Amino acid sequence: MTSRHSLTARTLRLAIIRIGLVSICAGVVSYLVNLSSIEASVRAQLLLSTEQTIQRESLPFREIRDLERNFLDDFDALYADPVQRAALARDFDWLFVRHPDGSYTQRPGIFEGQPLPDGRRFPGMSATYAPETPPTEDVKTRFVLSFVLSYKYGSVTKSRLFNVYGPVPEKGFPIHQAADIAKVFTYGGADALRLETYEFHARGFAANAREPFMTRMYFDHSNQAWMTTFATPDTPDASGRHRILVCVDVLLDDLMRRLARPAIEGAYSTLFLADGAGTLMFHPEHMQAIKESDGRASIRSLGLASEARLLPASAGLAPGQVILVDTPEEVVAVGHVPETPAILAIHYPRALMRPAILQNLAVVVAVGLLTLLVEIVILRDILTFQVARPLEQLIQATRLLGATADKQLEAKDLPTGSRDEIGDLARAFAGMAEQVQSARLELESKVLERTLELEAANHKLAAMSTTDGLTGIANRRRFDEALAEEWRRVMRSGDYLTLAMVDVDWFKKYNDRYGHQSGDECLRQVAGVLESAARRAGDFVARYGGEEFALIACGTTPDCSPGLAHAIRAAVEQLQLPHAGSPFLVITVSIGVACQVPMADQTPDSLLQEADAALYRAKAEGRNRVVVLG
Repeated sequence: MTSRHSLTARTLRLAIIRIGLVSICAGVVSYLVNLSSIEASVRAQLLLSTEQTIQRESLPFREIRDLERNFLDDFDALYADPVQRAALARDFDWLFVRHPDGSYTQRPGIFEGQPLPDGRRFPGMSATYAPETPPTEDVKTRFVLSFVLSYKYGSVTKSRLFNVYGPVPEKGFPIHQAADIAKVFTYGGADALRLETYEFHARGFAANAREPFMTRMYFDHSNQAWMTTFATPDTPDASGRHRILVCVDVLLDDLMRRLARPAIEGAYSTLFLADGAGTLMFHPEHMQAIKESDGRASIRSLGLASEARLLPASAGLAPGQVILVDTPEEVVAVGHVPETPAILAIHYPRALMRPAILQNLAVVVAVGLLTLLVEIVILRDILTFQVARPLEQLIQATRLLGATADKQLEAKDLPTGSRDEIGDLARAFAGMAEQVQSARLELESKVLERTLELEAANHKLAAMSTTDGLTGIANRRRFDEALAEEWRRVMRSGDYLTLAMVDVDWFKKYNDRYGHQSGDECLRQVAGVLESAARRAGDFVARYGGEEFALIACGTTPDCSPGLAHAIRAAVEQLQLPHAGSPFLVITVSIGVACQVPMADQTPDSLLQEADAALYRAKAEGRNRVVVLG
């Protein structure tokens, strides 16, 4: 037997193999090369950008560190001079005034720039001193020296720094800033100043060495701005006692605005403290949580899984050091801001690399399509002679067969000599006619079989559409149909028709407290009680909606026989489902019952309205009860 060779299949197969191999190889190479080069470029940009950013953001803190070091050096030098100490102690009475409660503030006019008797001026300087510790000569000396130095350094840096102040441990607080603290702070009432509760005061005077530190960030409502305090205590004496602490409050709003716009497009920044928990200073999606927690929100407290991966890597960073951390979703540059305990992280989503890679893949696809076009031109000539012309001959023979049923086809009418698919088709054509009837009968049989299957499926779907998926009882749609059917039936018989509406008491509180899964289970158990109670022929139970159920009963007496409703209420209470939000401490139901003899001029809605009214009364009278109307 001569083997059949399909020219079309062979040609198309070879073309597909060639184009497929070229496209796959080129795509793989393009993807790997571009992925490697683009990621390398992103990583280099992240490192450089983060290094530049942390160095830039450290400049204000470096200036503050140097200012505070010079402040303390001046303090030590002047304090060590007995002549200067005596002069400073005498200046106390020139600068400060004592109030009836024993506290001190600067004299009136000093803050506004009025000169002292010796001509010195201290504009922008204010101070307050707590009343509980009378100032000794040493306290007066240190308090005045702090006042003078705060003015010296605050006045020359006021265009760059928000304020400069030098608290003393006896709760004296001289400060150079735009606001007069003597008009803001008092030592009585609910808003009394308790300087010892401030983080800078508590940490600074408890420090064991002259080391600068930065407090956690906090929101200053008087300035409507985020702040942190950069502070340096003096060297403690042998007993661990400090003489002074120098502080500068740093406004963070400008820093946050800069962090919100990283240099690399598409990236975003986060800033947190290297304190183990990752206390947040800036996160574009969690600033409200930071504000509401008064700056205490952290990566761990907010459960930020992606940022939590950065904590181990940031723990050992030296000031100014930047490393890259790879996660499945991002490449993150993590750097320690010099002079601070702050860690800056710049996140670059890997998804941003995909467009460039896809663009290069598109070029490869275009080349593949061009190759395919060339192959089509070649195949067209082949298929014209090997396929199209034999097919045209077969089509003409088919038309001839359709035009006259009794004409016999001759061999010359069909391309039976071809040794490919066309020849097979021609040889099979002759036996096709006798197979048509058989195929038609078989098709009709299958159509009938599928029709029966479809009808069964429709019946099943109809049953599902009238059943509540949660409780397994009838749903609202089926209830409406059942109520209308019973109304018409009872109207003919003249019997009473009873409708009870059942509502689970305080169910929203139950859902909120115990969760939706417990709420669903509660509804299923209540539905089970209703099904168990409705055992008489003609009784019908349905879920009306939410936590509401309905019970239809026929043939009851004029007084509506409320015994069934009371039995249902008691059975639900006996379930003993705990409900801490209910005064009964368990799940209960309120039931409204209505009973009517249907009349021709009425509709089922009248019975439903009466049942709803009864249910409303049951709720209004305290719930867990049955109210009957009828």
